[in-house]
Amino acid sequence: MRRARSPIVRSLCAVALLLGAGACARRGTRAPDGPTSQIEADAYVRRAIRSSSEGVILMPSQRAERVFELPRLNEIAQGLRGPAARCFLQRAIETMETMERAEGGEQGYAHVPEGQMKVRTRIAPSGEVVRTEVLESGFVDEQMEPCIREVLEEQRWPPNKSGNTHYIDVIYWVSLGMQREAGTEATALHVRREQIAAGRRAKACLQGRVDAGRYEITGLNLVDREGGTMVNRIDTLDLPEPIRACLATALREIRLPRDPEAFVRPVSPTVVFDVDRDGTVRVEGEKWLELVELEERARRAAERAALAAEDPELVDELPAHRPADPVQPGAAGLAHGGLEPEPGASEAEPGASEAGESDPPPAEPPPKAQDPGQGGLRLDLGGRRRGDDA
Repeated sequence: MRRARSPIVRSLCAVALLLGAGACARRGTRAPDGPTSQIEADAYVRRAIRSSSEGVILMPSQRAERVFELPRLNEIAQGLRGPAARCFLQRAIETMETMERAEGGEQGYAHVPEGQMKVRTRIAPSGEVVRTEVLESGFVDEQMEPCIREVLEEQRWPPNKSGNTHYIDVIYWVSLGMQREAGTEATALHVRREQIAAGRRAKACLQGRVDAGRYEITGLNLVDREGGTMVNRIDTLDLPEPIRACLATALREIRLPRDPEAFVRPVSPTVVFDVDRDGTVRVEGEKWLELVELEERARRAAERAALAAEDPELVDELPAHRPADPVQPGAAGLAHGGLEPEPGASEAEPGASEAGESDPPPAEPPPKAQDPGQGGLRLDLGGRRRGDDA
C-alpha cells in the first residue's frame, strides 16, 4: 500500500519560526525538500517542539502550497507568534502558582498554561478566515484554545485569484522552557538584591497609608529573555487595590540577567515591610543591601586607583582649558563670524590709536633666498631679451 504523503511548505526550516535559535539549527534537524510523508512531518514537529519553548509551523494543503508564496507564509508565521504569546502570558499571570520547594531544589510552578495544538484554518479567496477547526490539542487550560483560535481568525492571508477556499494547518506550542540559571546561588543572590531594591522604591506605597505592623508582600513576575518584567501581579490580598497597584509598579522594576535562550522566566519576589507607629517604613534586608553597595563602590574605587597607578597619564576627562586653534585674521576668520577676543584680554589692542583705529599690520618680510643647489627649486634659465636693461 502506498503511504499517504502530506505536502509541507517546501522548506519547513524557513517556515518554522522558533524563538532564538530555530529547531533547524539544533541537533542536526533539517526539513526535507519536496513532498513529505505524514510520519516524517510529525517527527519534524516533535523535534521542533522539543528544541524550543514556543513556535509556529504552517502546513498548507497541496493546493494552498501552489497558491501562497513561501516568503509570505514565513512572515505570517512570524507575526502569529506575538499574539499567541500574549494569550500564554495573560493566562500564566492569572493561573500560575508557586509550589513548595523541595530541600535544595528549584522553585516549581503549578497550573502553567503550556501545551500544543493543531488548528485547520480555512481561507477564503479574499484572504479572510472562513472558520477554524481544532484537530489536536494538548492544552490543559481551557482558555488557551479559544484565545489561539481568535488570533488565527483575525489573521489576514494573501488573496488568491483561484476563487477557491484553501486550508492551512497551523501548529502552535508554548511552554516555560528550561530555566538554566533558576536554581543557582548567583541567581538567588541577584533576585534578593532586586526585590530589596524594589522594596525601597515601594516605601512610598505604604508610608502614611497603612497601620503600624509587619507586611509581607508576595507576587509573581514573568521576565523576558532581555531581563525585563513583561507582566506581574501582587498576591497579597489584604491591602487596598490602590496600594497593591502601587506595589506592583515598584516590583515591576525587578530584572534578571539576559538569557538569549529563554522565553519566559518566572520570579516570585517576597518583600517584608515593617511600619512603625510614627509612619517610618523599613524593608527587611535593607541594611544588608547598603553594605553590599558600599563594598561594590569601594572595589570600583580601588580598581580605578590601580589603573591610575599603572598609567598616570590616563585621564577620564578633557582638560579644563583647551588652547584655541590658531586662526589667521582675514577673509577666512570673518567667514566664521569674525574673531573673538581671548579671555582676559583687554578690549583695546596695544598699538591702537586714541581715535580707536588700529595701526596697519607690519609688512611681511621678503622670503629668504633659496639655495640653487637644493632640489625642487625652479630656476629661470631663459636668456635676456633686448630692452630688459633699459
